[in-house]
Amino acid sequence: DQQITEWGIEHNEKGWRADAYLYCVEARSPKTGYWVPLAPSWIISEKYKVCAVLIPDHENKRYRIKIVTNADSKTFQAAKTGTVHKGYLKCPETGVETRISTLRGDKTINGKTQYGLRLWENEDVVPRPGDVLQERLYCIRYVETLYEVKEAFEINEIPYEEGRLLKKQEAESLDHFEELLEDQLLKEITIRHFVAPDDHDVAREEKVLSLLKERFQDWQEKGYIPSTPIPRGGDKTEEPIRTRGWTYWHHLFTPRQLLNMGLVKNHLFKAKLNPEAHTSILLGIGTAIDNYSRLCGWNPHKSKGPGSARNVYYNQALNTQLFYGSRAFLNIKDFLFHSFEHIFTRHTHAEVISVDAKSEVKNSDFWITDPPYADAINYHELGDFFLTWYQKDISHYFKHWYRESRSALAVKGSGKSFKENMIECYSNLTQHMPDNGAQVVMFTHQDASVWADLALILWASGLQVSAAWTIQTETDAVGIKTGNYVQGTVIMILRKQTSHEVAFLSDIQSDVELEVKQQLDHMQALDDQDDPNFSDADYQLAAYAAALRVITGYKNIQDIDVPYELTKEQKRGEKSELEKIIEDAVKVAMDHLVPTGFKEQYWRTLLPEERFYLKGLEVEQHGEYRSGVYQEMARGFGLREYKNLLNAGKANQTRLKTALEFKNKELNTAGFGRSLCRQLLYAIYATSKDMNPADGRNWLHQNDFIADYWASRDLIRHLLGFIEKKCATLPHWEKDRAALLLLKGYVDNEGI
Repeated sequence: DQQITEWGIEHNEKGWRADAYLYCVEARSPKTGYWVPLAPSWIISEKYKVCAVLIPDHENKRYRIKIVTNADSKTFQAAKTGTVHKGYLKCPETGVETRISTLRGDKTINGKTQYGLRLWENEDVVPRPGDVLQERLYCIRYVETLYEVKEAFEINEIPYEEGRLLKKQEAESLDHFEELLEDQLLKEITIRHFVAPDDHDVAREEKVLSLLKERFQDWQEKGYIPSTPIPRGGDKTEEPIRTRGWTYWHHLFTPRQLLNMGLVKNHLFKAKLNPEAHTSILLGIGTAIDNYSRLCGWNPHKSKGPGSARNVYYNQALNTQLFYGSRAFLNIKDFLFHSFEHIFTRHTHAEVISVDAKSEVKNSDFWITDPPYADAINYHELGDFFLTWYQKDISHYFKHWYRESRSALAVKGSGKSFKENMIECYSNLTQHMPDNGAQVVMFTHQDASVWADLALILWASGLQVSAAWTIQTETDAVGIKTGNYVQGTVIMILRKQTSHEVAFLSDIQSDVELEVKQQLDHMQALDDQDDPNFSDADYQLAAYAAALRVITGYKNIQDIDVPYELTKEQKRGEKSELEKIIEDAVKVAMDHLVPTGFKEQYWRTLLPEERFYLKGLEVEQHGEYRSGVYQEMARGFGLREYKNLLNAGKANQTRLKTALEFKNKELNTAGFGRSLCRQLLYAIYATSKDMNPADGRNWLHQNDFIADYWASRDLIRHLLGFIEKKCATLPHWEKDRAALLLLKGYVDNEGI
């Protein structure tokens, strides 16, 4: 921090300290020849109504970017529309759209894509002048520190009246400054300023680049900054190469980020710390670079206060950004330095070794594995992002550790080779544990076919599932609780297969059903009913695990030839017998998960589409809007078509249609359209037209799909009451609920 301050690369002429830097990519519009800054939105901070406004500079054929704070509603609304939409550049002058891939020069020849961008070389840290995609700093958030006099005082016969504001340098020069703060006579005030970079800021950027170039070769040789190339051919590692031309890991970082992190590593080696302290800072560097890269998109939302940079792996991929945020140095301090004083324990006989699960390993009482999920997440490609920052440190402090990338050893893909590799790993671990030993396996997947493969793998490896729990892992503190992700991980305990029991497929269905129900009852008893930790997707995971516990509990199932199933090439759409059992387990789970407040005897009478809709209302009540939740719920209820019941399909904005949104759509179609639940929704809509409940009640009386209104009246009342309670806190149900309450009151009092 002292060195950065002496260089003057984060302070401006007013003494303000930079807090964050915002960059965007620029490309030339084919229609106008103007260099267009690229961003899907120009909102910088929702809380402070800060946005960027593009102003044409016709003389230089580019755009000046003006930063507006406390923008009026018209300006702020206009800034929500950027120059990029769904992979297209939208020319601000003509409105003509051009694919970003076309700008890059990508071409498809004989079915293969050829990248059009120049591939960066090792010494490149910024785009060259002739590159198609340029990079531009367009906003800096500065912090001004002031001190307010809370109570009047006098120093050296100079009075300081209450309410006076002192600049940081002036306040810190006062005699007894610390005492004044401690006695609360002075109060520190932070003011954030969002500004477009001026000539001085541009000069500071150039100085940063110059300082880095002076040290670049030396720091790469010493391992202070990365020097390894990005592996080619990976599903995720090709992304930065294809979309930016970046071929080395250090290309994923700005000159300022490389300079600052290199400076940290430089001081780290000079400090000559003990191995424990050095290692703790290396772990901190890993945390820091996940929050300090060109891949850190900018989040302007109110919940983030003035706006904040996201982390790199917010969705387990190397996502290049058209506009991104970079923290200033002091904003990565908390990531860099951690305290381990409460968790450091020395064990004289403990040993931790990173080994290939197929290799010859020592015997162990317990093995803990987090296996690949048939390429659901390409961990083997993503790890080198971190490794490249401390390869040389590893060889210095951990001489017996393997410091090169181990992605080539990863179990990858799917199908026969994937299963064979998994069996080789788990058989090897099983052979190297005692008869009373155990394996702990962490597994998260929402595909029944993958769970069926896992059952075969465990069988062939001589293992059985003895216990399983779903543990909530995606909490607000440690993960992402939005997006199409389950919130839990199944923790399975595996023991050596010692059973000699043999069963038939027809015999185990009832066992699976009972096991699933017991598993869900146990989880529901532990869960917080007011603020549930587990979603329906998590309960479905538990159902998968419960099915595996029953299936692998037998030495053999007569109808299943394990070697044959492992080698069989499965045709598209074909389901194995195991997969059918596991899918049935999920259906059992969905039938068993009766929504809170709904009578079980009524639940059993409903169509699958009705259960889907009513369960969906409960999901919405808990603030869940992930499209993946509805997808898994539909799968659990055995529905092929369900999107006609949804209002939106975006990842985090999915919800059900309300009665007023349905109107008379899907009214008499097969399935949901002819159900009692759908007729009630139309009755609510009919009531809302003139706010006359008799209109809704008459629809129910005269409807051909309700055979006996009076026989169905108790169920109708129960359904109306359930829907009313579930939508009570949902703002998009406000008008529907007003009509619903009128109809419910009319039906409740009918005939009295």
